[in-house]
Amino acid sequence: MKFAKSTQQANHYLRQAIPLMVRHNIPPNPLNYALWYTYVSQEMPELNTQIDKALETYGTCPSVISEQMFREHIISDELEASDAFESSLLNMVDTLNQQASNTARHTEDYSEILHSSLEAFDETTQDTSLKEIINQLAASTQAVTETTRAFQQQLDAAQNEIENLRNELHKSRQEAHVDPLTGLYNRRIFDNELGQRVSADNTVTPRLCLIMVDVDHFKKFNDTYGHLMGDKVLQYVGKLLRDNCTHPLLPVRYGGEEFSVLAPGCSIGDAVDIAEQLRTKIQAIRIRQRRSGDVISSVTASFGISQLQPGQTASELIEAADNALYQAKENGRNRVECG
Repeated sequence: MKFAKSTQQANHYLRQAIPLMVRHNIPPNPLNYALWYTYVSQEMPELNTQIDKALETYGTCPSVISEQMFREHIISDELEASDAFESSLLNMVDTLNQQASNTARHTEDYSEILHSSLEAFDETTQDTSLKEIINQLAASTQAVTETTRAFQQQLDAAQNEIENLRNELHKSRQEAHVDPLTGLYNRRIFDNELGQRVSADNTVTPRLCLIMVDVDHFKKFNDTYGHLMGDKVLQYVGKLLRDNCTHPLLPVRYGGEEFSVLAPGCSIGDAVDIAEQLRTKIQAIRIRQRRSGDVISSVTASFGISQLQPGQTASELIEAADNALYQAKENGRNRVECG
């Protein structure tokens, strides 16, 4: 990404970017500064189109989408260079490892030839000084062989460490955003996204609904069938939400047996339709026990829905959805209620 060439031009872009970030409730972090600086510079029309689409859908630019656009447009060259460097580093280690292996093999071959020659020489001559020289040469060759082997072991260890670090980096990136059991975004993402989309003086443009989902009688299910089966139920529900709540819906594992779905641009009627479809599909889940072969068909969930009102905070929106969820539980479970 090429930025402004002059201080005057850079200041002009910054004066445009900051009011836009404030207007659309964009968190003032370095990533968003770079994104919106680029937006006002109009250097990347494709980026501007994506940001405009996000603003139209959400009324802001959610942090998950901002991170994706930042990686795709702002630092794509750097990421490609980083990947290329990592690949080159691994290739270099592989090459050095192969070279060390070849060197060790050739040194061992030479050492064997030298020892064979020394034995043959021992049988044909009594020249002590010459024998001493050859013995010293053989000892040096043995030392080189051992050093080469040690070097090869160090290269093997370095290669394994690089691979482990790469796996750990990938794992840490995933753990920061994704619930490992269900594959859904975690509570941290939920809090970030909801906080960004809701402000104290919001005008509710565009609309936003929150759907809270809680698996019915989950503790009893765990006690009856065991925690492994309980985890399997959560995985089934998570996959169902992931498959059915596509963009711009944002399904999240809220915690324990509770899930949530952020539904931007939806009316309360739209949210009810979404919840009813999910309720019906959860009710249809069938899980076969491996040991007994019995089919478990008692999985249901209750739903509570709230719609963001003018001036409402994120906490108040969650509380309204929680209250509706409580009513769904009180009214018999496996149902949808609105707050």
